[in-house]
Amino acid sequence: MEILDLVCVPGRTGFFVDDQAAILAGAPHDGFNYVGEPVTAGFESIRQAGESLSVMILLGDGQIAHGDCAVVQYSGVGGRDPLFDSHTAKTVVEKYVRPLLQGRTLTTFKSMAEEIDSMEIDGTRLSAAIRYGVTQAILDAVAKTRKITMAEVIADEYETGIEIAIVAIHTQSGDDRYDNVDKMIFKEAEVLPHGLINNVETKLGKNGEL
Repeated sequence: MEILDLVCVPGRTGFFVDDQAAILAGAPHDGFNYVGEPVTAGFESIRQAGESLSVMILLGDGQIAHGDCAVVQYSGVGGRDPLFDSHTAKTVVEKYVRPLLQGRTLTTFKSMAEEIDSMEIDGTRLSAAIRYGVTQAILDAVAKTRKITMAEVIADEYETGIEIAIVAIHTQSGDDRYDNVDKMIFKEAEVLPHGLINNVETKLGKNGEL
């Protein structure tokens, strides 16, 4: 299957990105927002809308494969990439990734994903968000071409031996832990791993009293 083109469009994620360093330093809540100045480079406020970059691969048979470039809630800490900027990422993908894929024959997810994962620009790897979104689109393209699910592509190409079955969804309560845990119970969520504890004094209590 030929890859005719790659198109990408900036968008928003389903959640937000937070400056964890500022929160750990004691930034107080103001409703859903936080009060104070950001600490981590790239943040304009302590909490801000997460950005995404939708990557669409146009296939020779008219199908469109899709992937999303996005980051986790706490960017720029713990060795993670800096805050994701969708417009900067769009420029990178269009300048470097699109020419690499356009006109190519789709082969296997594994081989093409390894190529993207090892790709460097001036000695620096593509950001984790770009690698994630582009390889996700490639995975979707291979799945659509083979007429199977993405999970089946992974199981086949990596010879996992894992049965394709429903995966238990892990849920997390966020700040409003008591009401949201009730919602999880109502909907019979499979796994309730923990509440949101990003500030010991306000979310847990020094002695666990909260």
